[in-house]
Amino acid sequence: MKEIVLEIKGKEYKVKVNSFGSENAEVNVNGKDYVVGLKDLGVREIPDVDNKTQKRAKPKKAKPKKKKSIKNVIKAPLPGLILEIQVKVGDEIEAGQDILVMEAMKMENEIQATSSGTVKEIKVEKGESVYEGDILIELE
Repeated sequence: MKEIVLEIKGKEYKVKVNSFGSENAEVNVNGKDYVVGLKDLGVREIPDVDNKTQKRAKPKKAKPKKKKSIKNVIKAPLPGLILEIQVKVGDEIEAGQDILVMEAMKMENEIQATSSGTVKEIKVEKGESVYEGDILIELE
């Protein structure tokens, strides 16, 4: 498939669509593979496309990826916009502690840590939009 470059809030993302089905697509964004769900695309039926063949293909099942332990990551509980990040790498945090502020459904929501640990990596930036389930912070 063709590689495209998207610009979102001034940041460039190189996106390559590896396969595209009626319910999901396998994409590579800046060298990292993702399986993304597809919502309403404005058409009733979408033919499945596979870059390996020109024939109509059956939807491919995504290969299971190694999942990080739920205790080691804090995920977005709902889609929204990151307004404020209240921790930094190296901070010790406790379960229940406020870690960031997110705007969702026109409301500001305090997002709390789901477990205790040391902030290893912050996966989002202020002003970034996130989807439900996106990893916000990785803990050690």
